[in-house]
Amino acid sequence: METWPRILTVTVTASIVTYVELHYNIQKYTLTTTPFLLIGVALGIFLGFRNSASYDKFWEGRKLWGALVNTSRNLTRQASFLITSSQNNEGVRRFREMFVKHVIAYAHALRCHLRKEDPAEEIRKFLPAEDLAQVLKSSHRPLAILQQLSRDLAAAREQQWLSELNHPVMDAQINEFTHILGGCERIKNTPIPFSYSVLIHRIVASYCLFLPFGLVETTGVLTPIVVLLISYAFIELDAIGDEIEDPFGLQPNDLPLTAISRNIEINLLELINNPDRPEPIRPVDDILL
Repeated sequence: METWPRILTVTVTASIVTYVELHYNIQKYTLTTTPFLLIGVALGIFLGFRNSASYDKFWEGRKLWGALVNTSRNLTRQASFLITSSQNNEGVRRFREMFVKHVIAYAHALRCHLRKEDPAEEIRKFLPAEDLAQVLKSSHRPLAILQQLSRDLAAAREQQWLSELNHPVMDAQINEFTHILGGCERIKNTPIPFSYSVLIHRIVASYCLFLPFGLVETTGVLTPIVVLLISYAFIELDAIGDEIEDPFGLQPNDLPLTAISRNIEINLLELINNPDRPEPIRPVDDILL
């Protein structure tokens, strides 16, 4: 988030106040530093609380996507060894590959769902035409893919490629996908209360704008520099809370969901010995999306 316009506005205001106060020797409009010290302590506490709440959402989102990576690997490993047949090895191999590609499609669809993007191009190469049509027709694409994964597990059990004992083991991993989906949606759809954020923004702006009135008598011609440093700290802290509140966006400080989902794709294709693996996402200008 661009904060320099606000910081520059505060600094210019401080320069004007300092010039007028010192040039015209207007002492009656000068405040002491005491009220700013008291307000600054309270404001720091409020900013700390808000940033802590925003970081909790950011860190929970990272843990959920870490769980997505682990669950995808577990489900692929289980599919490789628990879905077997002594009579139709080629059919089972194709089934396993299709099943794992559904898992990859789910990772990409979840990312696009959280970022409000169209997943069609991302998942097209992983789903059969009929399944792709069903997913794109659905109002909730990740959930539609989970439905297809459960359908595939039931089909493997009916074909006796997956035993009755192992079916619940793999179904538990699909349930974990559902928990991850719900957790990400909870973070995405539950912002910090708007009134609280607006109040913090207004208090920070007012504090920084009136700050030179309390400092000019003490710091003199250095007041604009002191105000610049203090306002930079408060305004940046305020901006950080906004920046990380939604960890699934496309800002530089958001989670690199594209890179994570690409790594899932690479790992899972390698586990099923598929040579058609893409390259990992590389940072652009030291930013990984």
